[in-house]
Amino acid sequence: MNQDIINYYKVYDEEGRLFRNNSHKIEWLTSMHYLTKWIKKGSFVLDGCAGTGNYAFPLAEMGYKVIAGDIVPENVDIIREKQKSNPVLNDIYVGSMLDLSQLKSESFDTVLCMGAFYHIDNEMRSSIMKECLRVLKPGGLLAVSYINAMAGVIAGLGDNLQNMDEAEKWFENKTSDGLFMYMTPMQMEEMALNFHTRIVTHFAADGINYLLSGKFDTASDDNFNRWYQFHLKTCEDKSLLGYSLHGMIILRK
Repeated sequence: MNQDIINYYKVYDEEGRLFRNNSHKIEWLTSMHYLTKWIKKGSFVLDGCAGTGNYAFPLAEMGYKVIAGDIVPENVDIIREKQKSNPVLNDIYVGSMLDLSQLKSESFDTVLCMGAFYHIDNEMRSSIMKECLRVLKPGGLLAVSYINAMAGVIAGLGDNLQNMDEAEKWFENKTSDGLFMYMTPMQMEEMALNFHTRIVTHFAADGINYLLSGKFDTASDDNFNRWYQFHLKTCEDKSLLGYSLHGMIILRK
């Protein structure tokens, strides 16, 4: 599976994904809002699924001490190039969230796991939770992002709903292609409780962007900002969590 993930991201524009248009940017804006709201200034942060550093660099520029790692060597190459002109990160590495053995136990105030859960099943998610909590200080924060099952199914529905047989299998199997793996908000919260963590907040990172992308991307800056402010008022509503393609939960160890 690791090689499949690496091969996928070799040709995917991870650097531009979150800023491609308004419908993608809302995920970054919302995630940054909550990360900076809950992570204390000056905290030592591990961004273990850093991609090309789209969270690691802004957080480091704001005064957080950040180590950035990613499983995809090509992504880490981009991080290293950015670091040359903007040397704000404390360290950079290539590696998987399944094995953080190079990092000392209880050494981070905050751990970000924002991507690994997209591609693995619950057994591997449990292994990652153990590693994240091992390197996290008592009382520290763990941020985990995941892909919502219902939103993943809805996003893949064809015209006139002609692929309902497939859609039902996607929901049952929690995947449509074997590469991206879905969860439900309830599954995420159950996992959090099984590891004896306290849920600080659980929110819809991007809402219904996949359904309204045309409206978002043609909106004026003022109207988009008004939507974003409305989104922030509603994204923690438990009755709405499952509509968001990307969800995030912040836990306290």
